[in-house]
Amino acid sequence: MNNTSQNHLEEQEEADNRYRVGAVSFFNARPLIYGLDGCPRVLLQPKVPAQLGLDLDSGTIDVGLVPSIDYQTSRSDWLILPIAAIGSEGEVLTVRVFSQQPLDEIDCLACDTDSHTSVALARIIWHLRYSRSLAVKPLRDIESESAILLIGDKVLGQLGRWPHELDLGSAWTELTLLPFVYAFWAVPFGVNADVLAGILQRTCREGMANIDDIIERYAGQHGFDDDIARRYFADNLVFDFGTRQRQGLTRFYELAYQLQLVPQQRPLRFFPSSMGGML
Repeated sequence: MNNTSQNHLEEQEEADNRYRVGAVSFFNARPLIYGLDGCPRVLLQPKVPAQLGLDLDSGTIDVGLVPSIDYQTSRSDWLILPIAAIGSEGEVLTVRVFSQQPLDEIDCLACDTDSHTSVALARIIWHLRYSRSLAVKPLRDIESESAILLIGDKVLGQLGRWPHELDLGSAWTELTLLPFVYAFWAVPFGVNADVLAGILQRTCREGMANIDDIIERYAGQHGFDDDIARRYFADNLVFDFGTRQRQGLTRFYELAYQLQLVPQQRPLRFFPSSMGGML
């Protein structure tokens, strides 16, 4: 075997032994994946949120930063890694309804196809706040719709352009007095993820400690200026995954099941590990 063939085999073996990590490709995930693209143990696969649960079910990835609602709709059972999540307690900024008509008059919402969790959240909020059901459909063309739901970086371009707006993070906390969890790390049931969970936990801690570097390197790529990005991380996003976040997640699942938005209400099941606590 020549050197070129040997090197190719070694590179392929190294790639095969790496953990396949699926993460959302939005700015809000940057602290949770900080430096992962350079980790020799990891193959990072950025995706839109709606794809990650499908990839975890199919075995395309080993761990995913999955939309929280997908925990109740997945074909297979998952375990949640108790390390960090993407959440809010109050205004989240990047999960938002925009409308040409008063919010309580909306009958049908054109929803960002990248999202699963936020669509369910909007329908729950309309039930709790306006005592009415909300029909939803895929968003195809922003300019032709009278009411839309957007998530992630694309929200910034619509701020202030519509007569009526509703931040779903604010609405949820006002109605329930609880935080909301949009996404968390999950692995298939039965997988030994001790090493992987340790890598992700260290990554999250490093990301939290390097917010200024994240803003400098990535804010512009995602359409954020530095001031908005700094406020976003300081005031809008919550990465803790403690008792209150679990309470908020459980309440979300209860309401989603009551409104028949999910086929079941799986209890929260966390991966048992020896990591010694959460972020």
